Amino acid sequence: MNRTSLLRCAALAALVCAAASGCGKSAPDGMPETVPFSVKVVDGSKGIADVQVVMDSEAGVGAVSGTTNSAGVAEMKTTFKNFTAKGVPVGDYKVRCIKNPTVDHWKTEEELNKMDLGERQAYFDEWQKKNEALDREVPKILEDFDNCPCKTTVSGEGEFVVDVAEYKDK
Repeated sequence: MNRTSLLRCAALAALVCAAASGCGKSAPDGMPETVPFSVKVVDGSKGIADVQVVMDSEAGVGAVSGTTNSAGVAEMKTTFKNFTAKGVPVGDYKVRCIKNPTVDHWKTEEELNKMDLGERQAYFDEWQKKNEALDREVPKILEDFDNCPCKTTVSGEGEFVVDVAEYKDK
C-alpha cells in the first residue's frame, strides 16, 4: 500500500471514529445527568429475551427504555430532545415490560394484496384473535401504564430485577 492510500485509510478511520462517538455532540440544555442502570427480566431464574422495557417517571426526564438481550438484561438509555445517553436519571420510576407474542401470517403479501377490504379485515381480525389466545411470557399487567405494579427508585448505578413469575396470576 502506498503512502497516499495509507493516509486516506487513516483519514477515513478517523472520520468513522468521530461519527461513532457522535462527533462531540453535546447533550441538549435540560438533559438530566444519567447513571448506568439495567433492568433484568426473568421467569424464576431464566432470563427472557426481546422484552421492551420502559421506565416512566412523573418528573418527565425523557424517554427511558431498553430491550433485553438473551440473558434477560436491558441496558437502559435515556432519550431527551433527540439525544440519547446511556443510563437513567436519578428518580422514581414505574417499570413496564412489554413482549407481545405473535402468530406468523399464513397469507403471503401477494395474497393479501388480492383481497378486498372486507376480506382483509376479516383476516386481520382472525390473526389478532389467534395472537390474543397465545400464552404470554410477560403478563399483560406489566405493560399497563396505569396499573403496572413494578416500581423502583434509581439513586445510583444499579439493576432492577422483574420476575414475571410473581405476576402471572394477576
